Amino acid sequence: MRARNLLVLTLSFVFLQSFTPALRADEISWQTNLKQAALQARAQEKSMFIQIGASWCGYCHKMDKETFKDQKVIKHINSCFIPLRVDADENPEFVEAIGVAGLPTTVIISPELKVVKKLSGYVAAREMSGHLQKICLVNHEQAAPAKTQTAEIKKMSQKEVTPEFAFKRVCLVSMLDDQELREGNAKFTSEFKGRKICFASREHKQRFDANPMEYWPAFDGQCRVSKLERNQSVEGDPYAGGVYRERLVFFSSDAERERFTSNPSYYLAR
Repeated sequence: MRARNLLVLTLSFVFLQSFTPALRADEISWQTNLKQAALQARAQEKSMFIQIGASWCGYCHKMDKETFKDQKVIKHINSCFIPLRVDADENPEFVEAIGVAGLPTTVIISPELKVVKKLSGYVAAREMSGHLQKICLVNHEQAAPAKTQTAEIKKMSQKEVTPEFAFKRVCLVSMLDDQELREGNAKFTSEFKGRKICFASREHKQRFDANPMEYWPAFDGQCRVSKLERNQSVEGDPYAGGVYRERLVFFSSDAERERFTSNPSYYLAR
């Protein structure tokens, strides 16, 4: 609780030195004013992508030259987040609030000031891109797993009965907490709202059972775009979903997800 209060106070009162140069289209639009970035994040309903470093930090400079020059990383950060640089030496209160153990540290904070992700140390471009794709809905380039012969739909006789699990067997807890798409294990199951779901491990099941609504997808897993635009009740696909404002949201396709991210307030307010 103390750390969160300190974080709120820091975002409210700490100002960073502004030295933003003219930016090109192939650069990250870094901000340096913490309060302004927090206000913008709340107004645009975007999370803040915060890079904490220092002038003496060698790996910070390495990330600047390599990770943050990668075009995929640049496009994803500029599209999905409010990018912010923080000098650790000039902002000790913020560093304490975040719990920085070493530099560089990358932190993603939701508009509600909840730490969504914290990465310590140097992060290469490919790894960073993977983290961003799991967190943000916009420009999501994650494809559904390739079908194999064993995954093909097979005709079954009436005597063959296979228990069906909701949400394509994806573990909801792993998707929200671990930001990983993992198939659940039939050994660890629960029933909620009349639907049977499975989890990646016993621990994931226990977390769900303790607070099922925290992990249950918005709109009961239905595609909100299909419902509002075509009045169709369509089951959402976890592989075309993501996390929005700390809730799982599923869509029937990547195209529907893109429509949602272009104007989320429209789909949520109705």
